Amino acid sequence: MSAIAVPRRLIGDRWSAIVFAVLLTLLILLKGRFTAFDLRSLCVAALQLALIALGQYLIILTRGIDLSLGPIASVSGAVMAIVIAGNPALGLMLPVAFGLCAGLLNGVLVVGIGLPPIIVTLATMSIWQGAALMVLPDPGGSVPSFYQAFFIGGFSSPYIGLVSLLAWGGIVSWVLSTRFGLNLRAIGGDELAAEMSGVRVRGVKITAYTLGGLLAAIGGMYMAISMSSGSPTVGDGYILTSIAAVVVGGVPLVGGRGSPLAVVMGALILTITASLLFFAEVSSFYQSLIDGCILLLVAGSAGARDFIRGLVRK
Repeated sequence: MSAIAVPRRLIGDRWSAIVFAVLLTLLILLKGRFTAFDLRSLCVAALQLALIALGQYLIILTRGIDLSLGPIASVSGAVMAIVIAGNPALGLMLPVAFGLCAGLLNGVLVVGIGLPPIIVTLATMSIWQGAALMVLPDPGGSVPSFYQAFFIGGFSSPYIGLVSLLAWGGIVSWVLSTRFGLNLRAIGGDELAAEMSGVRVRGVKITAYTLGGLLAAIGGMYMAISMSSGSPTVGDGYILTSIAAVVVGGVPLVGGRGSPLAVVMGALILTITASLLFFAEVSSFYQSLIDGCILLLVAGSAGARDFIRGLVRK
Protein backbone atom coordinates (compact mmCIF):
# COMPACT_ATOMS: atom_id res chain seq x y z
CA MET A 1 0.00 0.00 0.00
CA SER A 2 1.42 3.38 -0.97
CA ALA A 3 2.01 6.27 1.38
CA ILE A 4 -0.73 8.23 -0.36
CA ALA A 5 -3.29 5.40 -0.14
CA VAL A 6 -3.01 5.24 3.66
CA PRO A 7 -4.17 8.80 4.43
CA ARG A 8 -6.91 8.51 1.81
CA ARG A 9 -8.32 5.45 3.57
CA LEU A 10 -8.02 7.06 6.98
CA ILE A 11 -9.74 10.21 5.77
CA GLY A 12 -12.58 8.32 4.12
CA ASP A 13 -13.50 5.15 5.95
CA ARG A 14 -12.44 6.10 9.48
CA TRP A 15 -13.57 9.71 9.61
CA SER A 16 -16.02 9.17 12.50
CA ALA A 17 -13.47 7.14 14.48
CA ILE A 18 -10.92 9.93 14.16
CA VAL A 19 -13.47 12.52 15.34
CA PHE A 20 -14.40 10.34 18.32
CA ALA A 21 -10.74 9.83 19.27
CA VAL A 22 -10.14 13.59 19.21
CA LEU A 23 -13.23 14.28 21.35
CA LEU A 24 -12.30 11.54 23.81
CA THR A 25 -8.81 13.01 24.17
CA LEU A 26 -10.29 16.44 24.87
CA LEU A 27 -12.64 14.97 27.47
CA ILE A 28 -9.79 13.18 29.26
CA LEU A 29 -7.74 16.39 29.27
CA LEU A 30 -10.68 18.34 30.74
CA LYS A 31 -11.46 15.77 33.44
CA GLY A 32 -7.88 14.74 34.12
CA ARG A 33 -8.99 11.09 34.27
CA PHE A 34 -11.14 8.48 32.55
CA THR A 35 -12.26 5.76 34.94
CA ALA A 36 -14.19 2.53 34.49
CA PHE A 37 -17.29 4.42 35.67
CA ASP A 38 -16.77 7.04 32.94
CA LEU A 39 -16.44 4.34 30.28
CA ARG A 40 -19.53 2.57 31.57
CA SER A 41 -21.58 5.79 31.55
CA LEU A 42 -20.44 6.62 28.02
CA CYS A 43 -21.23 3.15 26.67
CA VAL A 44 -24.65 2.87 28.32
CA ALA A 45 -25.76 6.32 27.14
CA ALA A 46 -24.44 5.69 23.63
CA LEU A 47 -26.03 2.22 23.53
CA GLN A 48 -29.53 3.64 23.94
CA LEU A 49 -28.98 6.16 21.15
CA ALA A 50 -27.15 3.64 18.95
CA LEU A 51 -30.04 1.16 19.01
CA ILE A 52 -32.58 3.76 17.91
CA ALA A 53 -30.11 5.17 15.36
CA LEU A 54 -29.48 1.69 13.92
CA GLY A 55 -33.23 1.31 13.44
CA GLN A 56 -33.27 4.71 11.74
CA TYR A 57 -30.31 3.65 9.61
CA LEU A 58 -32.13 0.61 8.19
CA ILE A 59 -35.00 2.85 7.16
CA ILE A 60 -32.73 5.55 5.72
CA LEU A 61 -31.09 2.88 3.56
CA THR A 62 -34.43 2.69 1.71
CA ARG A 63 -34.48 6.51 1.37
CA GLY A 64 -37.12 6.69 4.08
CA ILE A 65 -37.22 8.27 7.52
CA ASP A 66 -39.02 7.52 10.80
CA LEU A 67 -39.85 10.25 13.30
CA SER A 68 -41.74 7.86 15.57
CA LEU A 69 -38.81 5.77 16.82
CA GLY A 70 -38.24 7.93 19.91
CA PRO A 71 -41.85 7.64 21.14
CA ILE A 72 -41.80 3.90 20.32
CA ALA A 73 -38.85 3.68 22.73
CA SER A 74 -40.83 5.63 25.35
CA VAL A 75 -43.83 3.30 25.16
CA SER A 76 -41.63 0.19 25.24
CA GLY A 77 -39.71 1.38 28.28
CA ALA A 78 -42.92 2.38 30.07
CA VAL A 79 -44.54 -1.01 29.39
CA MET A 80 -41.45 -2.82 30.61
CA ALA A 81 -41.27 -0.75 33.80
CA ILE A 82 -44.86 -1.45 34.87
CA VAL A 83 -44.96 -5.14 33.92
CA ILE A 84 -41.56 -6.74 34.46
CA ALA A 85 -41.53 -6.75 38.26
CA GLY A 86 -44.73 -8.82 38.37
CA ASN A 87 -44.20 -10.89 35.24
CA PRO A 88 -40.59 -10.97 33.93
CA ALA A 89 -41.35 -12.95 30.75
CA LEU A 90 -44.23 -10.67 29.78
CA GLY A 91 -42.19 -7.61 30.71
CA LEU A 92 -39.56 -8.59 28.14
CA MET A 93 -41.92 -9.84 25.44
CA LEU A 94 -44.54 -7.07 25.39
CA PRO A 95 -42.14 -4.20 24.52
CA VAL A 96 -40.55 -6.28 21.76
CA ALA A 97 -43.98 -7.18 20.33
CA PHE A 98 -45.06 -3.56 20.49
CA GLY A 99 -41.93 -2.39 18.64
CA LEU A 100 -42.49 -4.94 15.88
CA CYS A 101 -46.17 -3.98 15.50
CA ALA A 102 -45.45 -0.23 15.55
CA GLY A 103 -42.73 -0.59 12.92
CA LEU A 104 -44.95 -2.85 10.80
CA LEU A 105 -47.74 -0.27 10.95
CA ASN A 106 -45.38 2.43 9.67
CA GLY A 107 -44.18 0.15 6.88
CA VAL A 108 -47.70 -0.76 5.77
CA LEU A 109 -48.81 2.88 5.74
CA VAL A 110 -45.72 4.04 3.85
CA VAL A 111 -45.31 1.15 1.43
CA GLY A 112 -48.74 -0.44 1.24
CA ILE A 113 -50.77 2.77 0.98
CA GLY A 114 -48.01 4.91 -0.53
CA LEU A 115 -48.06 7.79 1.97
CA PRO A 116 -44.92 9.95 2.43
CA PRO A 117 -42.71 8.56 5.24
CA ILE A 118 -42.31 11.91 7.00
CA ILE A 119 -46.10 12.45 7.13
CA VAL A 120 -46.86 8.91 8.29
CA THR A 121 -44.23 8.86 11.00
CA LEU A 122 -45.06 12.38 12.15
CA ALA A 123 -48.61 11.15 12.74
CA THR A 124 -47.57 7.92 14.46
CA MET A 125 -45.06 9.90 16.51
CA SER A 126 -47.95 11.88 18.02
CA ILE A 127 -49.97 8.69 18.51
CA TRP A 128 -47.19 6.92 20.43
CA GLN A 129 -46.44 10.04 22.48
CA GLY A 130 -50.07 9.99 23.63
CA ALA A 131 -49.96 6.24 24.18
CA ALA A 132 -46.87 6.57 26.38
CA LEU A 133 -48.71 9.08 28.60
CA MET A 134 -51.69 6.74 28.81
CA VAL A 135 -49.50 3.79 29.81
CA LEU A 136 -47.45 5.77 32.34
CA PRO A 137 -48.68 9.35 32.98
CA ASP A 138 -45.69 10.14 35.20
CA PRO A 139 -42.20 8.64 35.48
CA GLY A 140 -42.46 5.49 37.55
CA GLY A 141 -42.66 1.75 37.52
CA SER A 142 -39.79 -0.42 38.63
CA VAL A 143 -37.13 -2.51 36.91
CA PRO A 144 -35.34 -4.86 39.36
CA SER A 145 -31.62 -4.20 39.78
CA PHE A 146 -30.84 -7.69 38.49
CA TYR A 147 -31.60 -6.58 34.94
CA GLN A 148 -29.25 -3.62 35.20
CA ALA A 149 -26.41 -5.84 36.41
CA PHE A 150 -27.11 -8.42 33.70
CA PHE A 151 -27.72 -6.19 30.66
CA ILE A 152 -25.50 -3.14 31.25
CA GLY A 153 -23.29 -4.04 34.22
CA GLY A 154 -22.73 -2.38 37.58
CA PHE A 155 -21.56 1.19 38.04
CA SER A 156 -17.89 0.17 38.01
CA SER A 157 -18.21 -2.52 35.34
CA PRO A 158 -17.94 -1.03 31.82
CA TYR A 159 -17.41 -4.22 29.88
CA ILE A 160 -21.01 -5.42 29.50
CA GLY A 161 -22.13 -2.04 28.15
CA LEU A 162 -19.16 -1.88 25.78
CA VAL A 163 -19.71 -5.42 24.51
CA SER A 164 -23.44 -4.76 24.07
CA LEU A 165 -22.72 -1.62 22.08
CA LEU A 166 -20.36 -3.44 19.72
CA ALA A 167 -22.58 -6.54 19.58
CA TRP A 168 -25.64 -4.66 18.37
CA GLY A 169 -23.57 -2.95 15.70
CA GLY A 170 -22.25 -6.38 14.72
CA ILE A 171 -25.74 -7.89 14.60
CA VAL A 172 -26.99 -5.20 12.23
CA SER A 173 -23.83 -5.63 10.15
CA TRP A 174 -24.60 -9.34 9.90
CA VAL A 175 -28.19 -8.60 8.85
CA LEU A 176 -26.87 -6.40 6.06
CA SER A 177 -24.54 -9.16 4.89
CA THR A 178 -27.54 -11.41 4.18
CA ARG A 179 -29.65 -11.37 1.02
CA PHE A 180 -32.10 -9.06 2.77
CA GLY A 181 -29.30 -6.57 3.43
CA LEU A 182 -28.11 -6.68 -0.16
CA ASN A 183 -31.67 -6.07 -1.35
CA LEU A 184 -32.01 -3.21 1.12
CA ARG A 185 -28.92 -1.49 -0.26
CA ALA A 186 -30.04 -2.16 -3.82
CA ILE A 187 -33.39 -0.46 -3.14
CA GLY A 188 -31.63 2.56 -1.67
CA GLY A 189 -29.28 2.73 -4.63
CA ASP A 190 -31.95 2.47 -7.35
CA GLU A 191 -35.38 1.19 -6.43
CA LEU A 192 -36.56 0.72 -10.02
CA ALA A 193 -33.44 -1.21 -11.00
CA ALA A 194 -33.78 -3.37 -7.88
CA GLU A 195 -37.39 -4.18 -8.73
CA MET A 196 -36.46 -5.05 -12.31
CA SER A 197 -33.78 -7.38 -10.90
CA GLY A 198 -36.40 -9.35 -9.04
CA VAL A 199 -36.16 -7.75 -5.59
CA ARG A 200 -39.45 -7.75 -3.69
CA VAL A 201 -39.21 -4.04 -2.97
CA ARG A 202 -42.42 -3.64 -0.97
CA GLY A 203 -41.68 -6.55 1.34
CA VAL A 204 -38.09 -5.47 1.95
CA LYS A 205 -39.11 -1.90 2.78
CA ILE A 206 -41.86 -3.01 5.15
CA THR A 207 -39.35 -5.32 6.86
CA ALA A 208 -36.93 -2.38 7.24
CA TYR A 209 -39.57 -0.31 9.05
CA THR A 210 -40.51 -3.32 11.20
CA LEU A 211 -36.89 -3.89 12.24
CA GLY A 212 -36.55 -0.17 12.91
CA GLY A 213 -39.45 -0.36 15.36
CA LEU A 214 -37.93 -3.44 16.99
CA LEU A 215 -34.54 -1.77 17.54
CA ALA A 216 -36.25 1.36 18.92
CA ALA A 217 -38.21 -0.80 21.36
CA ILE A 218 -35.03 -2.51 22.53
CA GLY A 219 -33.45 0.92 22.96
CA GLY A 220 -36.41 1.93 25.14
CA MET A 221 -35.97 -1.21 27.21
CA TYR A 222 -32.32 -0.33 27.81
CA MET A 223 -33.44 3.15 28.92
CA ALA A 224 -35.83 1.64 31.46
CA ILE A 225 -33.11 -0.73 32.67
CA SER A 226 -30.53 2.04 33.06
CA MET A 227 -33.00 4.27 34.99
CA SER A 228 -34.60 1.32 36.87
CA SER A 229 -37.95 2.88 35.90
CA GLY A 230 -39.95 4.13 32.94
CA SER A 231 -40.76 7.59 31.60
CA PRO A 232 -43.41 8.59 29.04
CA THR A 233 -41.19 11.25 27.45
CA VAL A 234 -37.70 9.75 27.68
CA GLY A 235 -37.61 8.84 23.99
CA ASP A 236 -38.66 12.26 22.70
CA GLY A 237 -35.08 13.49 22.82
CA TYR A 238 -34.11 10.79 20.33
CA ILE A 239 -36.59 11.75 17.60
CA LEU A 240 -34.09 13.91 15.73
CA THR A 241 -30.95 12.77 17.54
CA SER A 242 -31.29 9.31 15.99
CA ILE A 243 -31.17 10.92 12.54
CA ALA A 244 -28.24 13.07 13.64
CA ALA A 245 -26.29 9.99 14.78
CA VAL A 246 -26.78 8.41 11.35
CA VAL A 247 -25.57 11.56 9.60
CA VAL A 248 -22.64 12.02 11.98
CA GLY A 249 -21.68 8.42 11.21
CA GLY A 250 -21.25 9.42 7.58
CA VAL A 251 -24.37 7.75 6.22
CA PRO A 252 -25.94 9.73 3.34
CA LEU A 253 -29.66 10.39 3.60
CA VAL A 254 -30.07 9.45 -0.08
CA GLY A 255 -29.95 5.77 0.93
CA GLY A 256 -28.09 2.68 -0.16
CA ARG A 257 -24.78 3.34 1.57
CA GLY A 258 -23.20 3.48 5.01
CA SER A 259 -21.96 1.19 7.76
CA PRO A 260 -23.77 0.15 10.97
CA LEU A 261 -20.52 0.46 12.93
CA ALA A 262 -20.20 4.03 11.63
CA VAL A 263 -23.68 4.70 13.04
CA VAL A 264 -22.49 3.36 16.41
CA MET A 265 -19.54 5.76 16.17
CA GLY A 266 -21.98 8.57 15.39
CA ALA A 267 -23.91 7.74 18.58
CA LEU A 268 -20.66 7.74 20.56
CA ILE A 269 -19.67 11.11 19.08
CA LEU A 270 -22.97 12.75 20.03
CA THR A 271 -22.87 11.22 23.51
CA ILE A 272 -19.30 12.27 24.23
CA THR A 273 -20.01 15.75 22.86
CA ALA A 274 -22.70 16.21 25.52
CA SER A 275 -20.23 15.10 28.22
CA LEU A 276 -17.55 17.38 26.82
CA LEU A 277 -19.84 20.43 26.97
CA PHE A 278 -20.88 19.54 30.53
CA PHE A 279 -17.31 19.27 31.82
CA ALA A 280 -16.34 22.39 29.89
CA GLU A 281 -19.04 24.11 32.03
CA VAL A 282 -20.96 25.29 28.99
CA SER A 283 -24.42 26.48 30.03
CA SER A 284 -27.26 24.11 29.16
CA PHE A 285 -28.96 27.06 27.44
CA TYR A 286 -26.35 26.77 24.68
CA GLN A 287 -26.52 22.98 24.39
CA SER A 288 -29.03 22.91 21.52
CA LEU A 289 -27.22 25.73 19.71
CA ILE A 290 -23.90 23.90 19.88
CA ASP A 291 -25.47 20.56 18.93
CA GLY A 292 -27.00 22.20 15.85
CA CYS A 293 -23.68 23.74 14.83
CA ILE A 294 -21.90 20.40 15.27
CA LEU A 295 -24.52 18.67 13.13
CA LEU A 296 -24.11 21.28 10.38
CA LEU A 297 -20.35 20.86 10.47
CA VAL A 298 -20.56 17.08 10.32
CA ALA A 299 -23.22 17.15 7.61
CA GLY A 300 -20.76 19.17 5.54
CA SER A 301 -17.92 16.78 6.33
CA ALA A 302 -18.44 14.93 3.05
CA GLY A 303 -17.46 18.08 1.22
CA ALA A 304 -14.51 18.53 3.55
CA ARG A 305 -13.40 14.95 2.93
CA ASP A 306 -13.56 15.46 -0.83
CA PHE A 307 -11.53 18.65 -0.48
CA ILE A 308 -8.87 16.93 1.66
CA ARG A 309 -8.78 13.95 -0.69
CA GLY A 310 -8.15 16.39 -3.54
CA LEU A 311 -5.22 17.87 -1.65
CA VAL A 312 -3.87 14.39 -0.93
CA ARG A 313 -4.03 13.44 -4.60
CA LYS A 314 -2.05 16.54 -5.49
